[in-house]
Amino acid sequence: MEIIGHRGFKRKFPENTMLSFKKAAEYPIDGIECDVHFSSDYVPVIIHDPTVDRTTYKSGSVNGFAAEELLHMQADREYHNRHPQAVIPSLEELCAWIAGTQLTLHLELKQQEHVAGGIFAEGCLAVLRKHGLIERTVISTFYHEYISEIKRREPAVETALLTKTPFRRGGKYAQKILADGIHIRHGVQSSMYYRPWTKQGLTVRAYNCKTKADFSRCRRSGLTGIITDDPALMTSLMKL
Repeated sequence: MEIIGHRGFKRKFPENTMLSFKKAAEYPIDGIECDVHFSSDYVPVIIHDPTVDRTTYKSGSVNGFAAEELLHMQADREYHNRHPQAVIPSLEELCAWIAGTQLTLHLELKQQEHVAGGIFAEGCLAVLRKHGLIERTVISTFYHEYISEIKRREPAVETALLTKTPFRRGGKYAQKILADGIHIRHGVQSSMYYRPWTKQGLTVRAYNCKTKADFSRCRRSGLTGIITDDPALMTSLMKL
C-alpha cells in the first residue's frame, strides 16, 4: 500500500511548501500530494486555497497576484513565523526537485474560474513534460471536466476523480470520464467501496487517514494507497 504525504508533511510543517515536501521525503513514502492554482499570469503555483489569506501574511485571490509576487510570499502563517524560509513554490520548482527523487507526484487541480480548463491543464502538463514526470504523476480533481481535458492532451498520465463521499456506480462513472482511479475521503462508509472499485480495475486511494485505526482499516481493504497528513506515523505502521 502506497503512503503519500498530503501537502507534504502537513501535520508538522507549513503545507504545500518545499520544506513540508522535503520533510515528508525523509520517511519511506511513495509520493507527495499537492494542490495547483494558476497565478494571474498563468503560472502554476502550489497552494490549496483560492486565496492566500490562510497560509500567508497577505490577503487576496491567488489568481489576483502575478507569479513573481506569489513566489515570495512567506507561507507559514499557521506556524506563526516559525518557518520564514517556507514560501509558496511554483510547480516548476517542485517538479525540478521531484525529478531527482524516486517519488510519484500527486497533483490536485483546483478550479480556475478565470481561465479555461484546457489552458490550465496544458499549463500543468507542459511543466510535467519538461521534467519527464508524465508517467510518475497522478492528476486528481473534484472538477471532473478537467480529467477529460488532461486525458485528451496526455493519455499516458494517470488520472483520478476526487470525491468526499461514495456514490452509486462510482466505478462506472470514473471510467466514463476517463479517470484511472478514485481518490475518496476515508470513512467507514466509503471503505465499503474500496475493494469493489479495485476489482473494476481502478486505482483507489483514500485521504484523511489520520489514526492507527484508519490505517488498519485501509490496509485490510485492499487500497492502492493512502494520502496522509502524518507520513511519519503511517510509514511506521507499515513496518508492523
